[in-house]
Amino acid sequence: MTGLAGAANFRAVACLPAAEGRYLRPRVLYRSGALSGLTEVDIATIEGLGIRLVCDLRSAAERRRFPTLWPALAPARTVVMPVETDREAGMQPLIDRLAHEPGAEGARRAMLDLYAALPRLLAPVLQATFDAVASGWGVPLLLHCHVGKDRTGVATGLLLAALGVDHAAIVADYLETARRIDIAAETRHLARGLGGLLGRTIDPGTLDQLGRTDPAYLAAAFAAIDRDWGGSAGYFTAIGLTESRRERLRSLLLT
Repeated sequence: MTGLAGAANFRAVACLPAAEGRYLRPRVLYRSGALSGLTEVDIATIEGLGIRLVCDLRSAAERRRFPTLWPALAPARTVVMPVETDREAGMQPLIDRLAHEPGAEGARRAMLDLYAALPRLLAPVLQATFDAVASGWGVPLLLHCHVGKDRTGVATGLLLAALGVDHAAIVADYLETARRIDIAAETRHLARGLGGLLGRTIDPGTLDQLGRTDPAYLAAAFAAIDRDWGGSAGYFTAIGLTESRRERLRSLLLT
């Protein structure tokens, strides 16, 4: 589906190919940026989707500043980031790095480090998500953060990997974000926010690195899983997703 008027990056993940000739079922997995600007038409559209689980990957501060709008007639349970990791998964590491290492190279290293840290930071919310889906009530589900690019990109990629979706298809879904969001608008927002926090004008090269949807960033997340957990199987086992539970997820989300 196309984006909503108040959430341009809201979309259903396509019927991506998985192992053994299987595919992701249509309209079981959605991803988005913030849902604080939804119109009445958007809310009516969401109401018809039957989403039962919302995984909000934003920090507590983001949730307070940009509260989610949701149809009252289609309530969904919400899983949020643990308070002890939500700050580290957001903008703060980028701010800290840019304060000491300004410029495009510092921004790129900061993004690579952020993506490498996200499998660890997202582990608790992913475990809760997998539990909800395996129980049968957490489908369809929606993953979202503020922009719908970084935290949502890694979380969606890991969920798809757990289902056995082809890695090339995972990367293609990640890259689709660049065609959905207004990069110029997002970088203007970044420039204002970071400029105010750092007390200086943010150069275009830095903004480009922070705003881009780069396959190398996503690769850094999967490389961290290989390094720290010996591969995706070790990672999923560490967060309680045994092979039998993975097959349960596949039965619910694949066709």
